Formats: sequence, C-alpha cells, structure tokens
Amino acid sequence: MPKEAKDIKQMFLQKKPCQILLAAYRLKRPYVSALMKEADTTFAHTANILSDMESYGLIEFSMEGRAKYVRLTASGRELARSLNSVDELLGGKRVFRKIYALEKSIDRLEENLRSAIHDERSEKARRKQLEAILERANAIEAEARHYNNDALNVAMARIKERLAYLKTKIQKHETIPQDTLEKGGR
Repeated sequence: MPKEAKDIKQMFLQKKPCQILLAAYRLKRPYVSALMKEADTTFAHTANILSDMESYGLIEFSMEGRAKYVRLTASGRELARSLNSVDELLGGKRVFRKIYALEKSIDRLEENLRSAIHDERSEKARRKQLEAILERANAIEAEARHYNNDALNVAMARIKERLAYLKTKIQKHETIPQDTLEKGGR
C-alpha cells in the first residue's frame, strides 16, 4: 500500500532519513550496515527507514551473499541531489570556497614576501595586500560563525595562524624611511 505524500515530507524533515539517503547517494556501493554507520543509528532504525524509502519508491534492494545493497531509483537520486544541495548550502560549502580563495591569496602574498625585492614601494604594496586579506578573513570568519561546522572552525584557525605569521614577517620587513635613517645617523 503506497504511503501518503505528507508522510514522505515528514520523513525528510528528520535528520536520520536525510543522512541515510545522502549516504546512499554518496557511497559507491551502499549497503545497510554502511548506511547505519554513516547515520550513526541502529540497524533496526536504519532498516525501518530504508523500508519506508522503498515503499516511497526511492530505493531498491539487492542481495549479494549476505550483504543487502541499496540502489537509489531515479526519484531517489533526484531527491538526494536536492537534499545534497541543501546540505552543502547549510553546511557552509560556499564559505569553504571563500576560504580556499583566501588561502590562494595568502599563498601569493607569501610568495611575494619570499621575493628578493624589499624596497619601500614593494613593502607598502604587501602591507596593503595584507590589509585586504585581513578584511576578507574577518568577513569570512563572521559568515562561518553562522554554521556549526568544526571543519570550518579548523580552516579559519589555520587562516588566522598564517595571517598572524605574515603580520610579523611584513612588519619585520618594513623599511625605515630614508629621512629617519639620516637623522639617526648624525
């Protein structure tokens, strides 16, 4: 007997069914025990959720030896793709992309700092570049706080460490204005 449409909506407003469907979507050959581990739930709960998903036409089962494999149907893949998009959005994937771009900017600044050119003009450009990077980092960090994501927190901590190091290096390489040298030498 097919289940009612409101039941499927209710099902996917819960965490475990979403985790199981997403795991089935992401894993190469999902089987019940692997899905259970991915969703951090019991075998019985996983089996009940999968049974409901099968009745909704989202998955099909196949047996190979003692292993029971799960295959998403076309409807299951469509729903999983949509949930995956929402999961990425809510999980901070866009912020990870910003962090990656910021890390590339930091890499370029570090490369520039290693160059042999340390005249006043170059140092001023480096300070300006560092200020822009610091500003972007602060904006990204503020955005990252909206997510409860440990990986984002670790990535931001790494960024902050790199920037603290760069601050010391760029301040160390600051050139002393020529007129200050002349006054101090007399």
